[in-house]
Amino acid sequence: MPFVERKVRRLVGKSIQRYQLIDPEDRILVALSGGVDSTALLWILHERLRRIPTPYELVALHVTLGFDGEDHSPVQRWGESLGIPVHIYHSTFGLEAHGPENRENPCFLCARRRRAALFNEARRLGCAKIAFGHNLDDLIETFFMNILYGSQIAAMLPRQPFFGGEISVIRPLALLDSDTIRRFHRARGLPWTVNPCPSKNAGKRQEIRDILQGLYRKNRKIRGNILNALHNVNLEYLPRLPGKTSPQYP
Repeated sequence: MPFVERKVRRLVGKSIQRYQLIDPEDRILVALSGGVDSTALLWILHERLRRIPTPYELVALHVTLGFDGEDHSPVQRWGESLGIPVHIYHSTFGLEAHGPENRENPCFLCARRRRAALFNEARRLGCAKIAFGHNLDDLIETFFMNILYGSQIAAMLPRQPFFGGEISVIRPLALLDSDTIRRFHRARGLPWTVNPCPSKNAGKRQEIRDILQGLYRKNRKIRGNILNALHNVNLEYLPRLPGKTSPQYP
């Protein structure tokens, strides 16, 4: 077995155990965008069923964006070849987000509407958990975006309940960096689809990604230090307004 596959298996298993992402008999909806992260996630969760005593069920959902040239058939056929039902939700979210009538950030509006569709489809398909392919770099980038542009210290959670716990979002790739996932994806020869969105490499997230990648190249420990910092928040050394109680960090 290639080293990169052993690393991916180990860190996904560690993430699932550390953050208690999967319970016995879970029915999990995998958000299958068709990109490297989501196809890697679907394969890992499927392959893992052969090696663990905790049974769960997988269902995949791909949300189209309405752009010309979209082709979800390769990942749909591949997912179904694994024995996993792949549902297609046809939308025009991407087109509408880039239309002249939208005065919001196109990525924000599109992401919000795709998220709403995923929650609705999860309910319809009887899934109490939605698995996203967000990786460690996504978590770190979101952390800095919230600080720089949202005026708050917040990040994605590996397990995040919504609607009073009716549905939980899980991120089993939370401990894996994007480069490791890409190398694993190539080693396994997994399929992927081209993202037709005109904003895929633009915007604030890409700016932060470029800055962080520069730092990672200078010091390989920085990514891990940021992850550790997210788990070691010292609230006594964070300022707060008089009269405000300090939030409790779990």
